[in-house]
Amino acid sequence: MNLKDRIININPDKINLYSEPPNWWWFNPINKKISNILIKKYLKYIAIGRMYYVGNWDLNSYKFNETSWYLKIKNLKDNLSRPELSYWYQTIINEINLKGYYFHKEIKITNHKQAKFFFENYIFNLIDSLKKKNYIIQNKNDIPTALLGRNGELIKSGNGCHRLAIIKNFNIQCKYPIRIMGIHKKFFSNKNRNLRSNEEICNFVIDKYSK
Repeated sequence: MNLKDRIININPDKINLYSEPPNWWWFNPINKKISNILIKKYLKYIAIGRMYYVGNWDLNSYKFNETSWYLKIKNLKDNLSRPELSYWYQTIINEINLKGYYFHKEIKITNHKQAKFFFENYIFNLIDSLKKKNYIIQNKNDIPTALLGRNGELIKSGNGCHRLAIIKNFNIQCKYPIRIMGIHKKFFSNKNRNLRSNEEICNFVIDKYSK
């Protein structure tokens, strides 16, 4: 099985770093300016479509509890009875005032009523679902992604950050599914030089991060 298709259930308490995907610094601004679908697909493959990467993206990773996702959920937790006082709610309203709308995935919010509905019927339901049913995988694209740094550190990247922030802030005991979407080439130096097959890499992640 392709390593990118392998789902690995990890202990969410053991993934504490975050980094944008390798090459995201140049791919993201260019991707926003290009409308040609074929060119966009080609650039995406060149930037983040491979498995092995060089660069210092792993060294430049930072604590997940310093990300905007974690801080938004932390603040929301302090304002559960009145979500309109939360930083996230205010951010939504500010963006609506600026652009006329706010998007969360495919959910479009254009006014206070919709913002309140978003929290009460989507975010709060998501929190309750994680508490009662743990992490439910809806489809392949719904699975969170992560990277492996040169020293074997597991680094959160890509989708699933809000749910990880909820799990951490609300101390939810559950497994967190991930797919490895990139590995630093220096990972295979020194003590990891013998980890070559996909199965060996998966077992490394399971042994170090699932318990």
